Amino acid sequence: MEEYGLDALAASAESLVAGFAGLVAEAGRARTLDAMELLVTGRGRELLRGVIQHGLDAQAAAEVRLPRVTGADGVARTRAERDHARTVVTTVGPVRVRRIAYRAKVKGVPALFPRDAVLSLPPRGYSWPLQQLAVMCARDGAYELAREFVRAVTGVTIGKRQLEEIVAAAADGVSAFYAVPGPWPGEPGGEAAGPLALSADGKGVAMRPESRRKRTRAPGRRVKNFATRPGIGEKGHKRIAETACVFDVIPRPRTPEQVMASHHGGGGTGAKAGKKPAPQAVRRRYSVDIAADRSATIGWLFDEAGRRDPGHARDWIALIDGDNHQIRLIEQEAAARGITVTILIDLIHVLEYLWKAAWAFHEPRDPAIETWTITQATDILHGRAAEVTARIRQRAGQHPPQRSEHAKNIKKVLTYLDAKLPYLDYPQALAAGWPVATGVIEGACRHLVNDRMGITGARWSTDGAQAILWLRVIHANGDQDPYWQHHIQQEHQRNHLSRYQATFELAA
Repeated sequence: MEEYGLDALAASAESLVAGFAGLVAEAGRARTLDAMELLVTGRGRELLRGVIQHGLDAQAAAEVRLPRVTGADGVARTRAERDHARTVVTTVGPVRVRRIAYRAKVKGVPALFPRDAVLSLPPRGYSWPLQQLAVMCARDGAYELAREFVRAVTGVTIGKRQLEEIVAAAADGVSAFYAVPGPWPGEPGGEAAGPLALSADGKGVAMRPESRRKRTRAPGRRVKNFATRPGIGEKGHKRIAETACVFDVIPRPRTPEQVMASHHGGGGTGAKAGKKPAPQAVRRRYSVDIAADRSATIGWLFDEAGRRDPGHARDWIALIDGDNHQIRLIEQEAAARGITVTILIDLIHVLEYLWKAAWAFHEPRDPAIETWTITQATDILHGRAAEVTARIRQRAGQHPPQRSEHAKNIKKVLTYLDAKLPYLDYPQALAAGWPVATGVIEGACRHLVNDRMGITGARWSTDGAQAILWLRVIHANGDQDPYWQHHIQQEHQRNHLSRYQATFELAA
């Protein structure tokens, strides 16, 4: 055993057994449950750390010296040196990993540690379970809060810079993970359900100055009007995180009246009785990209939809909020791929424009405002959008709004409805049981982006924001556990196996 002795290992094992026995006795003498819990968690961590340390020491004592270890550089390491140690911080505290170093007789050639590959030691000084816990905390909360949570759970303190590096490394392989054609290990199975829906939207994220998108007039060249506060055009810019979702639809045909009863349930007993469940979105898959432009997001939508329906046998629906550039991108992508996609404008956005017109035509607090809005929306759902537009134009001509703000809103409403008329085929959608609102992607922008990136005072770099967004997408797609195994395997290949010319030496 050279520098290791069986007597020392046996003594450490006996000490651990005695420590556990003593802890059991002390726990029995605790007066309150909280005192017992604090005692067991505090002392228990130290004893568990001792168990890991004992196991590492036993393995180090049994490590077999190899005659030679050949690196990927082709240089053989024939000189072995025992008792080279490095510290790794685990969820129960730091441990010392002792192993044999193999050196070459050539100056400048780095030593190799086959035991590191066998143990799959992480490149940083934190164990994989501790890194996974830290990543989970940082994914859902501020870095400082994540540090406090990890310290409360494990007693281990991780520096903020180290935590950011761990998160960046953890998200580094997401694009490669999804580059492999699905289905992925975490993807739900089952038969495809009904039509295929595509939806995309953007959510602003407050960025550091160096990570903001380039604009026609750079922020640094803007004229500063005030000394103590920013003026118009001088405030910080946000970068849009392009969010996309593809999902299967379980269709549920509805009438326009049933749709409006669902959106406006305040119409008494009759309205409540007329409600009907909306189409259900299942097997959702998300993507969020803050570095690329919208064309990349639209491309991902069509790639994912094509993976699910390669023969284009299902109905494809694009649910959008009415952005003209997004409509053009979808139409161009569909034409380039030879796919028929039905584009539907979100009903909620149409309702918002109708509300603007209603406020212009009625006195404030007039109950007729809601009645008028619901009536126009119901007509649009029946396919009479052109008639609604003509009605608004006629009323505005006969009774022009007195306030300039209302006149501008009427003009906006008419322009919007005229431009979006080809994408308001709600009768076909309702008869087929399709959704007519973008609630799925609106919710994704909130829970994937804003709930984490919109924390008060947060300012992001592009790489840091994308890392967090990737991790949140992995979690939302249900791929967290398979991706983490993929991440460890890739790190093992990159940091260990790639350093050796052959792997049979590691098995020995």
